[in-house]
Amino acid sequence: MDQTGNPEAETTEAALARLADENARLRARLDAAESAAAASAETVPLPGLAAPTVPPPSRQRWRAVLAVALIAFGVLLAPVAVVSQWTKNVVTDTDTFVATVAPLADDPAFQAFLVTEIVTVVEEQVDIETVATDLFDGLAALDLPPRAQDALALLEGPAIEGVRSLIRTSAERVVASDAFATVWEDALRLSQTQIIAALEGDTSSALAISDTGEVGIQLGPIIAEVKQQLVAQGIGLAANIPEIDRTIPLAQSDALVQARTAYQLLNLTGTVLPWASLLLIVAGVLVARRRSLALIWAGITLGLSMALLAAGVSVGRLFFVNALSPVYLPSDLAGTVYDSLVPLVYASALSVGLAAVTVAIVAYLAGRFRGATAVRRLVTDGGRHLRASAARSGVTTGRFGLRLYRARRFIRAFVGIGAAAVALFWRPLTPAVIIWTAVLALIVVLLLELLQRPPRVENESVPVGVGPTGASPADRGAPPANWDDAD
Repeated sequence: MDQTGNPEAETTEAALARLADENARLRARLDAAESAAAASAETVPLPGLAAPTVPPPSRQRWRAVLAVALIAFGVLLAPVAVVSQWTKNVVTDTDTFVATVAPLADDPAFQAFLVTEIVTVVEEQVDIETVATDLFDGLAALDLPPRAQDALALLEGPAIEGVRSLIRTSAERVVASDAFATVWEDALRLSQTQIIAALEGDTSSALAISDTGEVGIQLGPIIAEVKQQLVAQGIGLAANIPEIDRTIPLAQSDALVQARTAYQLLNLTGTVLPWASLLLIVAGVLVARRRSLALIWAGITLGLSMALLAAGVSVGRLFFVNALSPVYLPSDLAGTVYDSLVPLVYASALSVGLAAVTVAIVAYLAGRFRGATAVRRLVTDGGRHLRASAARSGVTTGRFGLRLYRARRFIRAFVGIGAAAVALFWRPLTPAVIIWTAVLALIVVLLLELLQRPPRVENESVPVGVGPTGASPADRGAPPANWDDAD
């Protein structure tokens, strides 16, 4: 009882005193526990709060060095791989070989070169002047009148030139005809096995490589066609043209003998080197601690190496033309031959370089970089606002959108795998194919962002500009919780 004699007041004061004492004891115990935990934190970490283990600096350095070495070797090997694969395709693939060489039949410089060679060979085999002289001498022996003999003497020179002109005209008609282009293409296709045989040392093929390294085209089939047309036009002189076994020398180099010897090795490397280069680059990216950054640098350096290869192809034209003209081919024809051979190398370099740069851009946009995060946030926020506006208007994707949202990661992975498969297996890989593949992949990703229906977004009336409380980090434009560029 207190001074006023109130027993309830005494009871309340006692209860407050007991609570204060208990609070003081609990606080003292909490302070003691915190002190003990702080004292033992360095040796006995609390469960669930242990700091992540960091690899030793030496291990990180070795990983960085190994990643750089693997990527560097893969990038340096890439131009050699492209050239090796081009060599393999042109030599061993019939369709590629025909598509590369057949257009020469329509080139004016090549046609003029063939006509000149045909006329030269025919005149070497048939002495037109001797035959014409014997003919006019025989006519003169017929005891013709003096005026007729004088006329014969005047006609002898023009007759010889007329025969030569007729031979050239017939050769030009044959070479410029559609029939010749067809015969030329068919001969190239049928002689593909002979070309391989030529690289193996068989000089009986249409494209012959001699033991001294001289490359030439046989004129026999073409001259036989010219002979047939001349005879059909009533030129009996053409019947004297024998079967020709003559090869037009195109180039001579001791390196061709070595190339013939190394044919089997080149055929193997054309298949192995591209995969070896790709595997080295992939291994370097996987070894790197920051894989997204390593993938970006791998794509940029590979693109630069392909740009250097394309520049080398352009510069190589000067050396090729200077090596062949004017000894073997006219300069314009040598340039035409080079231009018909290298488009596949040039297109492959551009395609691989464009694919590498595209991968670098995708890796940047998918990485934890400030600019990439801003782009992703812009896309996801825009898609969310469009979905919210459509939902308020009564337009929604319903259960289909929910299924798309649940399968979004699988769909994105499928799109990435599909784009990579196009780059790896589509042949011929052209810049147009790479660009359209990237555009279609981007369209699919944007459609997925627009059509998916994340939970608690379209089901609620969400004002434009206000983010949903239940949106996932990916929907807010932030990187996922499990995103990690490290191990």
